[in-house]
Amino acid sequence: MQGTLAIRAHHREIQETAMLVEWSTAAVSPPKRFEEWREVCCQQVYALTPERSAREPFNGQLRLHRAGALDVADIRCDGHLVQRRPQDISTCPSDTYYIYMQLEGRAWFEQGRRHQVTEPGDIIIADPNVAFNTGTDGTFNFRLWRLERSRLEPLLARQMTALPMIKVSRNQGEGALINSWLDALLRNYATLSGGGLDLAFGTLCALVANMAGLAPEMHEHGRLGRRAAQLQRVLRQIELRAADPDLSPATMAAELALSLRALHQLFELADKTFHEHLTQVRLAKAHDLLHDPAFSHLSTTNIGFAAGFRETSTFYRRFKSRYGAAPGEFRAT
Repeated sequence: MQGTLAIRAHHREIQETAMLVEWSTAAVSPPKRFEEWREVCCQQVYALTPERSAREPFNGQLRLHRAGALDVADIRCDGHLVQRRPQDISTCPSDTYYIYMQLEGRAWFEQGRRHQVTEPGDIIIADPNVAFNTGTDGTFNFRLWRLERSRLEPLLARQMTALPMIKVSRNQGEGALINSWLDALLRNYATLSGGGLDLAFGTLCALVANMAGLAPEMHEHGRLGRRAAQLQRVLRQIELRAADPDLSPATMAAELALSLRALHQLFELADKTFHEHLTQVRLAKAHDLLHDPAFSHLSTTNIGFAAGFRETSTFYRRFKSRYGAAPGEFRAT
């Protein structure tokens, strides 16, 4: 298979570094696309048995991110039935669990007597060594994270022999936390040290175990993982909302369904306060705008307003304290 060989060749070229692989059926002749797709997915994701009755040419795209414990696949393809049968499992058992995140459209899952339907933002946590079926009436568009069994199983309740399929709705608080943590991992993994990436995946495993059933002796580990994820979510929201001069601990706590006390307690993990972090984010934004030619038409005062500062004097004083020069002097250098 040409596509399979191309992926193998690409693996050889980058096997010593973080790996990003992209593959598409576009370069495959239409009659062979679905067979090629099956081969690549079985090789790169899980051994599966896909079935398709449509006669139109099949289209599919696969994007893989792999670095250390990071193992993520973005998959978009025409709808079809996908089965992981007992034969597939016995032939190719997996040493991972998976987190399926719906990006667009709807999909359904069946595992034993369990039936789940996912909407955008919903998550499925499951064990690929338990047979399942999945399909969609439209297009598959999802992100698949794989977690090493050796990382997750020590956190789970001892009586578990297989992890049952769990749906985490986008509307659940835990779903928002897992979504936010996964997003941060994918956004920042390239800048993390090996130890930092390992800690980040430890937190992810704690979040998943919280949903799947923690072993009693791991409850404190699960609580700390949840707090770390809550803090990350707050920090991310501050980054996205820092330009709003009305942003405050009270408004942030209300939006994230936290008490004001709980919000401030989260910042004990960061060794700074809400306002200190907000000021840092605004100063960094002003720093970037002052160096950006696209904003050279704005006065330094308006740069401060654009970064979220309400008062010019506060902006000038804190900028000089942080960068050793007033905004105008800094821009002139």
